[in-house]
Amino acid sequence: MEYKHIDLAFLKQFTSEDPKRMERYIRMFLAAAPAGLASMKAHLAAGEWEALRSAAHSIKPQIAYMGIHSLRESIQEIENDAREQKNLERLNARIADVERTCQEAFEELALVLKELK
Repeated sequence: MEYKHIDLAFLKQFTSEDPKRMERYIRMFLAAAPAGLASMKAHLAAGEWEALRSAAHSIKPQIAYMGIHSLRESIQEIENDAREQKNLERLNARIADVERTCQEAFEELALVLKELK
């Protein structure tokens, strides 16, 4: 099946294409990513730039493991802008875009979980 947002090549390699291991990592991502996104939004709202940078940095490898390549640059820009406290007016839109893409990726990953069964 072809997906719009996810590319499971890395995850397949990382798990030796073991369906149980793939399922475990996907479930971990589906549990952790929404909390990471919520954390980014909360830190943005509070103007906590270092905490926002840290939250973006923390979610970056999770997104990479799931092959959501389209978010690589956005997450890096959020991390950099929060660290340097620049382009702050764009952060809300960037985080909203990341969240929207993640929601679509979550739906795709739910389909992958069904296929793994």
